[in-house]
Amino acid sequence: MLGREHAIGHPALTDEHTGLANRLHFELVYSYLFNGADRGVPLTLMLLSTPAPTPEIKRALGERVQVTTRTSDLVAHLGGGRFIIILLGTNLSGGRIAADRVETALQDVAVGPVCIGLAQYQPEMKQASDLLKAVDDAVRRAEALGGGVELQD
Repeated sequence: MLGREHAIGHPALTDEHTGLANRLHFELVYSYLFNGADRGVPLTLMLLSTPAPTPEIKRALGERVQVTTRTSDLVAHLGGGRFIIILLGTNLSGGRIAADRVETALQDVAVGPVCIGLAQYQPEMKQASDLLKAVDDAVRRAEALGGGVELQD
């Protein structure tokens, strides 16, 4: 049976700059998990934004996020200095704890402010894009404030 390392390491599903899951990998896993969230499985997204001027910085950021999160979390590189983490089985409070750990772990790697947005699936979210919009709004508020962690409205 092929495991997590095989899936993440497959070229079609791996970001070439960081070695993490890429956008396609994220979208495949996220769409599957979003459909299960209405059955009571907590699902929280963490969106991280920080300047990443070089491939080396991107890789260092990705590695630091990967080792700071659980093996059950999916860390994906979306491009530039943007990373998204699927926190399965985690509510917003647990997500906040994870975000604080990630923020602390990136302090000596990031070359600018670390901005993190958190959003948890809510029953009124009918489409996967609803949760993505909520986490994107949260990270944009963090960016406007110059860094830190912001939760969904």
